[in-house]
Amino acid sequence: MRFPQLKIGQRFDYQGKTYTKTGPLAASEEGTGVGSMIRRSAKVTPLDGPAAPAGQVKQRYSREEAAALCRDYKSRLAKALKQAADADGGLQIEQVLSAIEALDMFGVESAAE
Repeated sequence: MRFPQLKIGQRFDYQGKTYTKTGPLAASEEGTGVGSMIRRSAKVTPLDGPAAPAGQVKQRYSREEAAALCRDYKSRLAKALKQAADADGGLQIEQVLSAIEALDMFGVESAAE
């Protein structure tokens, strides 16, 4: 299975380590929480059962569902930016824009990817 086929939050094995998918090209290593960029072509082994088909986004959301999506997106973005800042001792605008681009509010790959 290829990395894009995993759902956000799904655990998987890659190169002998266990990760959790946190974004379209990002994952965090289990145990350490260290974030990594994973290539779209990377072969991975899912650990939490089969993945859902990529690209399927629900078409209608209730107010509560939309608010929950926004809160989750904000949380994941803050975590990604904090990890980048901790790793580099600060952030540059390119890193912020890259983090925003890498995270998808719906947890699926965008059509541009």
